[in-house]
Amino acid sequence: MEYIDIHTHPFKEYYDDPHEEVKKWKEMNMQYLFVNGTSKEDCIELLDLCEKENYLFPVIGIHPTLSKGKKDGKFLASIITKDVIGIGEVGLDYHYDDSPSKEIQKEGFISQIEVARKYNIPVVMHIRDALEDAYEIISNEKYNDMKFVFHSYSGDVAFTEKCLKHPNFYYSISGVVTFKNAKSLQNAVKIIPIDHIFCETDTPYLAPVPMRGSDNISPYVSYTYQYIAKLKNISEQELVNQIKVNVKKVFGV
Repeated sequence: MEYIDIHTHPFKEYYDDPHEEVKKWKEMNMQYLFVNGTSKEDCIELLDLCEKENYLFPVIGIHPTLSKGKKDGKFLASIITKDVIGIGEVGLDYHYDDSPSKEIQKEGFISQIEVARKYNIPVVMHIRDALEDAYEIISNEKYNDMKFVFHSYSGDVAFTEKCLKHPNFYYSISGVVTFKNAKSLQNAVKIIPIDHIFCETDTPYLAPVPMRGSDNISPYVSYTYQYIAKLKNISEQELVNQIKVNVKKVFGV
């Protein structure tokens, strides 16, 4: 059984040799790794890394806590290549007091959505303490033909029910779902159809149970697959197969 991790960060910030690291991960039952950017430096680094291996796919974006407003979209447009499969991680993060203002973050988010719109690729979203504001933006009618993926989805049942009315919204589930205190997320995942689910690690963060407390790596995504399969009372193989279909549909991979 081979797994897909749609959100990982194998960067020099965390590893002495990211290329050697991902090669190790590939041997641990991994099919594809989607390398997501958070900064200008990350995006340039990941484009180079993803050229080295055919199982690595680039997703470029400026994280909301680093947003410079409309300049975010201009930067992405200046570096995007035909190999880029998505724009991310982008979005809104109201958690920290020292982050850019809500207005700047929204400008940056929309500017990057517009790049995705131009190139007809999906948007991978980091949304923290800002779900309603994000919903207001991405539910705009002009984006009806676009696909949006909630990275490390954190919505509760009520928010999920609202989002499920939008067939172009998708939900990437991280190792957080395996945590004992994640009952709200677990209940939300129960009502999400498997044709709208992805799994991710957010490596090196959010290691799932039973690896919680250690540095995360992409192969640990298998624990999240296993947990979700049990949660939804289906076989792990069925979930693995469906996510491969979802990846093809949304990312064209």
